[in-house]
Amino acid sequence: MKFKTLAYIIIIASAIVVSGCDKTPKPKGPSNGNKPTKELKIKKYDFDNPPEFRKDGELQFINANDSVIFSINMELATTEEEHARGLMYRKQMDENKGMLFLFQDEDWRSFWMHNTLIPLDIIYVNAKRQVVSICKNANTMDDTSLPSEAPAMYVIEINAGLCDKYGIEKGTTVNF
Repeated sequence: MKFKTLAYIIIIASAIVVSGCDKTPKPKGPSNGNKPTKELKIKKYDFDNPPEFRKDGELQFINANDSVIFSINMELATTEEEHARGLMYRKQMDENKGMLFLFQDEDWRSFWMHNTLIPLDIIYVNAKRQVVSICKNANTMDDTSLPSEAPAMYVIEINAGLCDKYGIEKGTTVNF
């Protein structure tokens, strides 16, 4: 009798648990009420099909004497997809080009060089547009985390060695 009762309890408990499972995945991120959501369309890039550079604007590095020490044509990374991809898969980048990552807030940032063939200087910039830390000569194809030394709202990726060549350092101002 005890075995039969225990079997019924297990069957009933299992039925309750299974009926409570919702197979529909819950949306991630903030709710948008009843508005239809737009699906994220990820473009497929790889080493044989790298993204082409897209000039979205210009960026200047300015020293303590208010002199422009270096200028680049910048490609903006504003979406989650663009943040995740960065400069992955690209085989080269001209010296006067770079990528500017825009974030909504100032926070601790960390980048890596996953699937990145170009050695880079990674420049972390605060909300006042001042350089707060630099990771120079980041190793290609390396998944090691490269964190900022202070909260940053912007991150700039340029070819490795350019920070040393043009004197870009902590405290340098960025204009874009």
